[in-house]
Amino acid sequence: MSARPNLLFLLADQWRRQALSCHGNPLVRTPHLDRLASEGVDFRRCYATNPVCSPARATLQTGRYSHQTGFVTNNLYVGEEICLAQCFRDAGYATGYIGKWHLDGSARPGFVPPARRLGYDYFAGFNRGHVYHEPVYFSDDGELREPGIFEPTCQTDLAMDYMKGHTETDPFFLMVSYGPPHMPYVPPEGFDRVRPEDLVWRANVPDSSRADEEVVADLCGYYGLCEAVDAEIGRLLDYLDTSGLAENTIVVFTSDHGDMHGSHGMRYKGKPQEESLGIPLIVRDPGGARGRETDVLAGIVDMPSTFLSLCGVPVPQTMMGRDLSPALAGQDVATDCVYCEGHLNIRETAEPAERDTVSGLPCLDWRCVVTSRHKLAVDCTGQVLSLIDLVQDPYELRNLADDPSALPLREELLELLREKGEETGDPFPAAVPPARGD
Repeated sequence: MSARPNLLFLLADQWRRQALSCHGNPLVRTPHLDRLASEGVDFRRCYATNPVCSPARATLQTGRYSHQTGFVTNNLYVGEEICLAQCFRDAGYATGYIGKWHLDGSARPGFVPPARRLGYDYFAGFNRGHVYHEPVYFSDDGELREPGIFEPTCQTDLAMDYMKGHTETDPFFLMVSYGPPHMPYVPPEGFDRVRPEDLVWRANVPDSSRADEEVVADLCGYYGLCEAVDAEIGRLLDYLDTSGLAENTIVVFTSDHGDMHGSHGMRYKGKPQEESLGIPLIVRDPGGARGRETDVLAGIVDMPSTFLSLCGVPVPQTMMGRDLSPALAGQDVATDCVYCEGHLNIRETAEPAERDTVSGLPCLDWRCVVTSRHKLAVDCTGQVLSLIDLVQDPYELRNLADDPSALPLREELLELLREKGEETGDPFPAAVPPARGD
């Protein structure tokens, strides 16, 4: 591989870490992602730094936490930040973005003008929305197009067309942002094979959720969307092979956050539980390790620093994440924890001061720290929401927060959480001012 590899970054929306056949899920078939894992490094302990669409995507582009950028909820604008694509562009890379953006306010679908693309020179996408079967997108110059095919298929076609124009002396950084498996959970024809009677539930899904027809239908459709996106990723991998680009292209697959799908009686995202917070991260580096699983603790905040370093591009000091690229060469990397944040829209009523300043929804801010064995989550009132031993209790069924025997561990993790907050300038439990919404 040359000193200037290409980087193809595949971002799925709401794909939880557990929804891969190579991770032992008996219901979902992901042969192409399984292949990618067998040819690269599979990070089994990767987390969304903030498990909601826009905040997670802002962290991916900036390498900074939500409390640092003010991107604490959906439908804001990143503003003045040094971003991932700008770094690649300044290093001589061609930069392209295809698909859902969700970093430019509330417009839907929304044309993203060049000045607001954070360093991506080529853009074929839209600001926000999930319309998979009658999709639209904006061309680079703002023309609204209606491809008339399944949205991920169109985006895969656009990605292959983009890569055709680049050679070894013209390296590219291309991000492809697929909408599925985010709701609506309606897979295309041929990918709707999972039936309610087929479902094998996670141990933390209560009977009430298993009997909920909507929860059941959503999970069946979710797996179908996962398989449909996996098929598109297979097309991209085949193209890299036949074009010769595979020899010099790093391929990354990850997601912005997960999906609860009935675990603990909850749905969707934004929670500190593993189904919402845990995301896949699979990286195939032609010059790196093959078929390696790693338990290195990783988060979205670490991705910009890692992939800039892997491509030999300087990492700006503003980026807070760690460089985990040695793990891609098969080396052990010591990471003490990941620090995550978010808010729970769980209160039916709340005082105005307790409401999200942008959405107006009642919320309960939280922070969490995950170590190699434990997870501690705390809310803004000072209450420890949960203390979990993830080794003995991977389904998070036993909360140790009030267990007297766990008090020393609780205090130790609280101190670690405070340290990480201080390191990153987190004002928690004080409110974080949101970024601009214009």
